[in-house]
Amino acid sequence: RLNDVLLEVMQNADDLGFQGRYDRLAPELTELFDFALMARTSIGRAWSKLEPAQQEALTDAFANLSIATFANRFSGYSGESFTVTGETPGRAGTVMVENHLTTGDGQQIPINYLIRENDGRWQIVDVLLDGKISELATKRSEYTSVLQNQGFDQLVDSLNQKAAQMATN
Repeated sequence: RLNDVLLEVMQNADDLGFQGRYDRLAPELTELFDFALMARTSIGRAWSKLEPAQQEALTDAFANLSIATFANRFSGYSGESFTVTGETPGRAGTVMVENHLTTGDGQQIPINYLIRENDGRWQIVDVLLDGKISELATKRSEYTSVLQNQGFDQLVDSLNQKAAQMATN
């Protein structure tokens, strides 16, 4: 389902523009990704020290940036296709969905999704670029540094500013 909506967005990218791609992706990604778990994981133990309103603000900023990133990355079409190549059971009830994007010139780019069941439905909890680079691990390093050095408000502002900047590129 994710691959289908990404292809649709890519094929209509010029007509949609950034905001149209964002608007088309937002409901799908919100349903397919567990943004609350991803936001919590991205800051580690610091999550438990946040007030519920702060947790919600961080989850919203995380989701906003994630959706903007997809809208920015999938901004054109030149014959790309996606192929799910398999599934591998992981730790703690997770499953790695092995997937690759084939570019118009035939290059295959692994984009794997770590999924887990959440309230009876499977949701993505991490994306592994090139098949092995965890986006959450990368974000955790960056986000915990900002949180420790500049504080919670600056972290949320930073995420929202990055998303807004993508809209203008």
